[in-house]
Amino acid sequence: MIKITQPKSYKVINYVLRNRQFTQLEIAKKTRVSKGMVSYVVKWLIEKEYVEKKDKKYNLVLAAALIALFPLYRNMEKNLLGSFSVSAEPKKVMKELKKRKVVFCTTTALQQYSSYFQDISINFYSGDKRLLQDLKAEPKGLTKVNVYKPDLALKADTVKKGKMLLTNKVRTVIDLFCNKQAYTAKDLIQNEFGEKIG
Repeated sequence: MIKITQPKSYKVINYVLRNRQFTQLEIAKKTRVSKGMVSYVVKWLIEKEYVEKKDKKYNLVLAAALIALFPLYRNMEKNLLGSFSVSAEPKKVMKELKKRKVVFCTTTALQQYSSYFQDISINFYSGDKRLLQDLKAEPKGLTKVNVYKPDLALKADTVKKGKMLLTNKVRTVIDLFCNKQAYTAKDLIQNEFGEKIG
C-alpha cells in the first residue's frame, strides 16, 4: 500500500483528484515527480480500481473512496496547534485573520464553496507563533477559533478568494475527511466529482 500523505505520492494523487483525466507524462511534468514514481502510484491506483485506463488516458472513477483513505494516515486533531474561545465577534475575527494571511480550512473553507453546511467556528492553518500568543491573550468568549499546523502541500493547495486565502476544493474535502467531518462535504463531492456519499 502506498502512503498517500508522503510528499511525492501526495503530489501525484492530488493531481489525479484535481484533474480527473490525465496521462502519466502530464503528471510527471506538472508535479516534477519522477516518471518511475508516477508510474508506481498510478499502477497502484489502477490495481485498487480508483483509476481506469481508457485509450491513452487515465480516468479517476472513485474519488470519494480515494479521499476516504487519507484519515488512515492523517488526523487533523494531531495538527491542531490550539483551540480558542474569544470574545470578538466572528466577522471581526475573520477580518483580522484575513490581514494576517492565514489559510482558512475545513468547514470555514467549505462555506465558500457550498451552502449545505454552516459552522460558527473559524478554522485555519497558520504557523505564526505570535498569532497563537495573541489568541491566547484574547478575552474568553463565544467565537471558537481552531488553528492547525500547515502540512502536506498547503501552498500548492491554497487559492485566493477576494482578500481571503483558503484551501482549494479538493484539499478542503481531504481536510474534512481527516477531521471526521466527511458528511459536511456531501454537496461539494457531488459537484466536484459527480459522486454521491451516504
